[in-house]
Amino acid sequence: MATRSSQTCLDIGDLIDVIDLLKKCGFQGTKWQELGLRLGLLKTTLEALEMKYRGDVYHCQTECLSHWLRRVDNVDRRGGANFNSLSDALRSMNETAVAEKLSESTITVCITIV
Repeated sequence: MATRSSQTCLDIGDLIDVIDLLKKCGFQGTKWQELGLRLGLLKTTLEALEMKYRGDVYHCQTECLSHWLRRVDNVDRRGGANFNSLSDALRSMNETAVAEKLSESTITVCITIV
């Protein structure tokens, strides 16, 4: 992940990196459903995750991000699986501070490696 730019498509292999980065940036995992909708996942997909994991926020968020990284539902119409679309989704949720930290973190990671 470290060599990728904020526009490069992420994939399922980046799951733990995305989880760690969101945690580092202060994202509240309890907002996973809204994040999923804004990333392009369908309500029915998110409801199925909720039913499967019965309120286990960590697993629900992990599976939500996993679906996003696999580009299911309308993810490509919402910008695809990349840091830009993740940041845009966070901003649309009024999670501006998290989005800014995310942008700073991805830029720092790319600059450090180059």
